[in-house]
Amino acid sequence: MSSSCRELFEEMVRCLSDSECVRSHPDPTRALSDCARRDAAGVPDTCRGTIEAYATCRRAQIDPARRIMGNPAARVKHE
Repeated sequence: MSSSCRELFEEMVRCLSDSECVRSHPDPTRALSDCARRDAAGVPDTCRGTIEAYATCRRAQIDPARRIMGNPAARVKHE
C-alpha cells in the first residue's frame, strides 16, 4: 500500500475496531473486511465516512492524472 493513504487506512481500522459490527462478528479473522462493506450493520456513520474517504484515496492512486499531480484525497484530514 502506498503511504499516501496510510493515515486514512489506520483511522478506518481504528474506527471499525471500536464498532459494534466487529465486536459482534462471528469470525474475528474476517470481521474488519466484512464490516468495511457498504451494507454492514452496526457501523457508525463516522466510520462510513472514513471508509469512503479511504476508497476515494485508493481510487485516486490508480488515476494517471492524479499520479502526476498528487493525490488530493490523501491530504484531507478526517476527525
